[in-house]
Amino acid sequence: MAVSGIPGNGMYESTTAASSGSLIYAVPDDLIQTVLQHLSATDLCHVASCCRWLRDATNQDSLWLPLCQSKGWKHYGTTTDLAKIPSYGPSEQAGDDSATFQNDRIVTDDNTAGLTSTCRWKGVYMRAHHLDRNWATNCSHFKECHFDLQDKPRTDLRTHSVDGDLLAMYNFNQTIHVYDIRNQTLQCVINSACNLYAIKFTDGVIVVPCDNGRVDAFDARTGQTLQTIEGNWGHNTVSLFFDGELVLTCVHTSDTERTMSTDICVWCVEDGLLQRIITVDHTDDVCVYYTGKLDYRDKMLAAVCNDDHIHVWDARSGECLHQLECPRKQTKVQLGDNVIFGFSTKGDVCVTSIWSQETGDCQKVIDLHVGLPTPYIGEYYTEIINNLILLEIKINVLDVRSSVKTYNLLGEFVNDAQLEYNDGDVKGNGSKRLFNLFVETRMGREDWKGVVFNATPTGLVRLFDAGPFEIIWLDEIRMILFDHKENKLSIHHYW
Repeated sequence: MAVSGIPGNGMYESTTAASSGSLIYAVPDDLIQTVLQHLSATDLCHVASCCRWLRDATNQDSLWLPLCQSKGWKHYGTTTDLAKIPSYGPSEQAGDDSATFQNDRIVTDDNTAGLTSTCRWKGVYMRAHHLDRNWATNCSHFKECHFDLQDKPRTDLRTHSVDGDLLAMYNFNQTIHVYDIRNQTLQCVINSACNLYAIKFTDGVIVVPCDNGRVDAFDARTGQTLQTIEGNWGHNTVSLFFDGELVLTCVHTSDTERTMSTDICVWCVEDGLLQRIITVDHTDDVCVYYTGKLDYRDKMLAAVCNDDHIHVWDARSGECLHQLECPRKQTKVQLGDNVIFGFSTKGDVCVTSIWSQETGDCQKVIDLHVGLPTPYIGEYYTEIINNLILLEIKINVLDVRSSVKTYNLLGEFVNDAQLEYNDGDVKGNGSKRLFNLFVETRMGREDWKGVVFNATPTGLVRLFDAGPFEIIWLDEIRMILFDHKENKLSIHHYW
């Protein structure tokens, strides 16, 4: 009996169907797909194990992409592509290899059974499920690295950044030590009179804004100077962005009220030349605010200006794409996946606005009532992590304790946690965050401990306690801790 094809797999016949007379093969393809769309990932895998025809029916991106989105895993196939990140081998702990993802679970074109390749989003789901399970159970490849740091003064005063397998440790004695954390070797030492908090590390290149008014770009593996950008801003404060190709600098000068800037320079790191100057309209005394008022992503720059608008530019052309009106005062901006987020405040109401990056149209406005007591003496902060709005509320500015409430992008309350939100020097991208959770000791006194949380569609999920050492880095695939007393790194690889 002739069998209609599954979309994307062509027409074929099944001799098994003809001999068995199974009625499943007579069901129209569109009806099969409608039924499969209501199944969970586990159910789809059970269906796929029945026969080759049903395996092909379930091996569709249209089925697996929504499942990835529902878990908050879409970024694992876009901004963080797990297929391109080599996983670590078995742990040094004897007999423990459960943290390693088995790549042969993903069917490729060269398989001997003649099966169709695993579709892209099913592969993403499988990898993300494995990684998520490792974080949930704190199952990782564990390594300890001992580095000779005794000759470096004030080893407790550092900032850190990771790019691939390279860890850069920026010391306050104006040196940058770069280590290969996979091979446990010191790559190079870079000496530079730099502003540690503005350093950027991307694609093996470290970009350093210096106190003498220039930007230096270094090869992170050799320490060789690649380019010098003459910025001529002296000792003024500089916001710096770097994406591996373009360097953006925004120089800030202070007035009596706040720090502002009027020009944003775009440089090419390959030749060190100025590409263009993005200029805010000087005729109307329009300036860019500083703290929390700029964001850069995918060649798009957004800045909050004192004309109560968010200005959005294409960094490659310098074209102003949008001028978005801020609904309230004290606006911050954050760029997301094809959207622009604006956070404004008025009293105890936090207004989250969502605009389309393509058209600038406002897609949604969410009023979040913080519920601060009267008179208002507290403060609150907002950010978007993995399509989850995190609203940190500090009831009293003199109190270190705070509450983090989470909402989805529909404005619906998800969950909250009583804790101190203080990630210190923990940086990195992704959904993992370190919080300081207050606990009561045996003596009745309050103390705190670091706890790792994951931002998911169901809210902040507590994963595990961070342990006695300082976490200096968290991203989607690893956690790095530093023992100041022993000058020792503990690296946990979850992928």
